[in-house]
Amino acid sequence: MAKSPQRSSSLPRPKRTLTLFLVVLLALYALVALINLGTDKGEDSAWQPRLGLDLEGGTRISLQAKATEGDVTKDKLDQARNIIDQRVNATGVTEAEVTTQGNDQVIIEIPGERKAGIVDEVGKTAQLRFRLLWAGNLPSATKPLAAKDAAAQQKIIDGIDWSKLTLDQMIQAELQGVQTLPKAYQAGIAALQKEAAGFVCNPEGVDVDDVAGKPLVTCDTSNGEVQILSPTVIPGSDIKSAEPQYDAQRAEWSVRIELKGEGKSAFKTVTTALTPGQNRFAIVLDGETITAPASQAPINNGVSQITGGFNADSAKALSNQLKFGALPLTFAVNGSEEIGPSLAGTQLDAGLVAGVIGLLLVIVYCLFYYRGLGLVIIGSLAVASALTYVMVLLLGKGVGFTLTLPGIAGLIVAIGITADSFIVFFERIRDEVRDGKSLRLAVEAGWVRARGTILAADAVSIIAAITLFIFAIGVVRGFAFALGLTTLIDVFVVFFFTKPLVSLLARTKFFGQGHKLSGLDASHLGITGRKVTEIARTQPNKAEKVSR
Repeated sequence: MAKSPQRSSSLPRPKRTLTLFLVVLLALYALVALINLGTDKGEDSAWQPRLGLDLEGGTRISLQAKATEGDVTKDKLDQARNIIDQRVNATGVTEAEVTTQGNDQVIIEIPGERKAGIVDEVGKTAQLRFRLLWAGNLPSATKPLAAKDAAAQQKIIDGIDWSKLTLDQMIQAELQGVQTLPKAYQAGIAALQKEAAGFVCNPEGVDVDDVAGKPLVTCDTSNGEVQILSPTVIPGSDIKSAEPQYDAQRAEWSVRIELKGEGKSAFKTVTTALTPGQNRFAIVLDGETITAPASQAPINNGVSQITGGFNADSAKALSNQLKFGALPLTFAVNGSEEIGPSLAGTQLDAGLVAGVIGLLLVIVYCLFYYRGLGLVIIGSLAVASALTYVMVLLLGKGVGFTLTLPGIAGLIVAIGITADSFIVFFERIRDEVRDGKSLRLAVEAGWVRARGTILAADAVSIIAAITLFIFAIGVVRGFAFALGLTTLIDVFVVFFFTKPLVSLLARTKFFGQGHKLSGLDASHLGITGRKVTEIARTQPNKAEKVSR
């Protein structure tokens, strides 16, 4: 006896496939519920998607990188990005996003936060250096040096190799005078003195080219003292820790720093040499002297304090800058934009309204054209939406995926892509019935021929999304990510939900026997002389097929 085709293991098992699909969907939602149980009080609920700056409001800062030595390389830019990220988080801001853009920009997005001074704080280079005070207590000039003369003096200074100076020679230059330096440096010393004579100390800040290996003419803006400083004797990279602290006796804030490695031993050598005469050394931040204390005693443990009229906020800001390291690049603020909650809310509402309208139009069209089959499309879109939502939640928690306005646009575009897959499948079924197959046979035969088209169409969308994600920048990548995600979900839904559901419905009386409201009745399909449950005795000739 021949084996019944209905019991063949090769035939699809729609009930089992649908059950597995629903189990996977429920498991994903259970995972979100589990994550939500482990969410600390005060954190955002796991049931809320992470919203981007354009939807939640906040601050976007664009920083333009510039190299003081060499070029702006990818490694330097990535290192700067990491340091800025740590600084932003140290200010108490949560979920801020710091990314690189192009070859020379860093973008900082801080959702929901408006913190005064954060623009200056995160972008400060924070190049801290210890230098010896070769000449101090010089008055500020009333008129700056002529540009031509300043360039000539700087050319002389740049033409000297200061790196050959030893620490001992630089110390002796402070203790015994700069004339003790070798003859090869005297022209440079004379140029430095001319620069100092024409240096105007601006209380708002100084604008100097602070290069570690060269001497520097700068000033202390708090008192207007112009100084000639030695090349760097201790770099900021030798700072082990930096913490703000409050001196109750002096009623002032300071920053306690601890040096490490060679910086610690160099600091011991310098303070030991300067202490007998209570000579001074300068601590310079981004080219500006923030303090120039006299050495009161040799410091053997590398621990020192920076004072300079700090308050609680500025002491904390400086300690954060020093703690997380100096930026390998200098940055200029390219732009700063604040997006208020009302504007963000308006954008979110507009995006949701557009999505609802688009979805309703698709539903109305499908019900009008496909009648009962339109309900399959609605059901498929509903489960696709549920799957998309839970994936947005999980990806937000897992990899930090943030939903932006372009991302919502990607989700809306995906409605059309998903509906396309169903339409290709349904049209293939209708063609198979017109070609003479019964409805139940047409479902399986139509699926075999439709799935290749569906995969090819979705592959194009995936390639476009990947290409856009790789080469685009900023929030456009959110659009590409959402488009790629929803396209993959479309494939998953049409294979494991829509097709099994149609196979099951084809076995029902309403759809399987071609009820006039099912969308599969003979008149709607354009066939005559037989029911949709019957196989045509003769296949339509080519002319008939073409005419359809």
